[in-house]
Amino acid sequence: MLLTTQKWRSAFDDTFVSTESLFEALLNKNGIDTIQKREDFLNDKGAELYDPFLYNDMHKAVDLICEAMAGHKKILVYGDYDCDGVTATSILVRYFRSHGCDVSYIVPNREEHGYGLTKNILDDVYDINPYLVITVDCGITNIDTVAELRSRGIKVIVSDHHNVQEELPDADAVICAKRKDNTYPFIDLCGAGVALKIVQAMGTDRRFPVNGDVWRQAIELSGIATIADLVSVVDENRTIVKKAFISMRDPVNPGIRVMNNLILEKSASRKLDETFISFNFVPRVNAAGRLYDSSSALDLFLEDDEDKAYEAAVKLGQQNEERKQIEARVYEEATRQVDDERRPDEWSLANTKGPIVAYSSDWHQGVLGIVAGRLASAYRRSAIVFTSDPIEPGLIKGSGRAYGDYDLFAALGRISDKIINFGGHKKAAGVTIRKDGLIDFMKALEADAVSLESSGENDDVLEITAKLDFDIINFDTYNAICKFKPYGIGNRKPVFETDGLVVTAINDMTEGAHIRLDLAKADGDSDKTVSAVGFGMGLYSKLIKPGDVISIAYTINEYTYRGKTTISLYLEDIKLDADKGFLWQKPDIAEDLYKNGMELDQIAKLAKTTAKESLIPSKVDYLACYQIIKNECKGETSYADLPLLARLVSGQSGVNVNPFKVARALEVFAEAKLIKLGVLSSQRVCFRFLKTEGKTDLKRSEVYMRLLSYG
Repeated sequence: MLLTTQKWRSAFDDTFVSTESLFEALLNKNGIDTIQKREDFLNDKGAELYDPFLYNDMHKAVDLICEAMAGHKKILVYGDYDCDGVTATSILVRYFRSHGCDVSYIVPNREEHGYGLTKNILDDVYDINPYLVITVDCGITNIDTVAELRSRGIKVIVSDHHNVQEELPDADAVICAKRKDNTYPFIDLCGAGVALKIVQAMGTDRRFPVNGDVWRQAIELSGIATIADLVSVVDENRTIVKKAFISMRDPVNPGIRVMNNLILEKSASRKLDETFISFNFVPRVNAAGRLYDSSSALDLFLEDDEDKAYEAAVKLGQQNEERKQIEARVYEEATRQVDDERRPDEWSLANTKGPIVAYSSDWHQGVLGIVAGRLASAYRRSAIVFTSDPIEPGLIKGSGRAYGDYDLFAALGRISDKIINFGGHKKAAGVTIRKDGLIDFMKALEADAVSLESSGENDDVLEITAKLDFDIINFDTYNAICKFKPYGIGNRKPVFETDGLVVTAINDMTEGAHIRLDLAKADGDSDKTVSAVGFGMGLYSKLIKPGDVISIAYTINEYTYRGKTTISLYLEDIKLDADKGFLWQKPDIAEDLYKNGMELDQIAKLAKTTAKESLIPSKVDYLACYQIIKNECKGETSYADLPLLARLVSGQSGVNVNPFKVARALEVFAEAKLIKLGVLSSQRVCFRFLKTEGKTDLKRSEVYMRLLSYG
């Protein structure tokens, strides 16, 4: 059970009552604050790419590439097995093929070779016997292997976008904006974006020009990769993605064309936008590298015959279905491991603050990142999932995903003495450690997380773009905010807040997994209602009833059904209007006072009640709490905010309990060994029911007896 609300933090204090004032505020917020900037923004002008020669070493790289091309020497493009690496490889290979170059490519196998230009694959490189090796989306940390290639007389250009950890490889040219002496104005391109800049530089140089089709394909491929690799969709990345979507209205790349058509055939209502690319296109491309090698993905992007490209697209779809099955199994086993009551107390979710860590020797390495992301979403906590390294005995490899504002890459950097190797960025990272060092790693990670508590980095915060009056939730507002697309990291889809809405109808969806609310303005006199869908929020149907007044955080979308298009809201969070009274309106203060030793009689005075009436659970209260909470937990570790939990118990049992009483009941259950309880904050708890035999006497609990003494 996950029954929590986030802290809402709005960028603006006022509530916007007109679309025009909202649009003006969003323009200013995004730095579009002059007449010229606004004209360029509204007319899609001024979105040009930076000069590629602003990169350190780009002149060196172009001269070296031109030398190899002019001399008809063999060129090897060395990539990575994910979508970013495959598209980056395809960009350069297509450019070199357009000039009839002797070009080969290698993308490593995740299981056999590992990530990057590793020693495990150097023999394959030597078999090709290239004059020039160009790495894409990797290489910046491969100091030793780059040195070995150069010692054999092979020229090396490293192009990468990942963080530089210590020193640069001693390559003939290093194209990476993360180097300390960087001169390029934007540091957040993905690997395919950097490959695009190399092609742009070749076109600018003109010794070996870039034809229009090659350039458009490079734009299309780098746009897909920019979305896939979770880099920020701002500045030059935004330009690339916008240009990519324009080109993909009628794609030049045959593989993109057939893949789009294949997916859209099955889902005719889908639009070609960042959501379509993220959730439909990219998983299919990534499936190949996750499970096998990336040959099918490369065939998709490098094949000119549409029939063969179609075969590659179908194969990727099949591999993606297989990936889903493997992922589901690993996720189920990981959650079972995390929720296992035999898990040592030290590592139970009830007793830890830091990222979830799960490990099994036989999990498929290719799905670890996806599983980590699902764990982070399910438990609202960052997660790292490990499995045995198939190449290096004694080592385990993990993939992590951050939740909220947590900077996973920075955290790994602070405990790097416990790590063999790591890489990535704030939201996602890969890490390798010794198997016998897993506990030390977990202890260091947990200690680091505890040290961050006061900084707020682990807070569960929902950033609100703006507060809207109910009357401007309409197509004018929807069309206005769509001008800020494409959305992504750094330019997320606007999340709005609207207060004072009355629930006119509630409907369960997908057997209670989701919920749909019909909402109207509580103090309005119009007949206008809006539909709001809460995915994964089915439990709220047991907390809310028609007539309740709520506040919602949401995104605005359009929904088409039987030819009719309407506005639909996707809920991010719900706040229920607090009941009257101190114990509901200030539950955190009441809890803190209790924890700090204030007598119940004194707290009762603040609440203008009596301790026995409102602070001390009765036998009926204990029974209601136990029955309802256990029924909803379904044997899983649960996270809940006390006010929501109190509403759930009250609504389902008919017994009136408040957050303070629920907190005391949970304390008693924990002392009686009925649950394992962790207190994450004054109002958020984490708990799991334990297996028990026979009846449990609550009098075994000191808290129960102390509370009883007040009666």
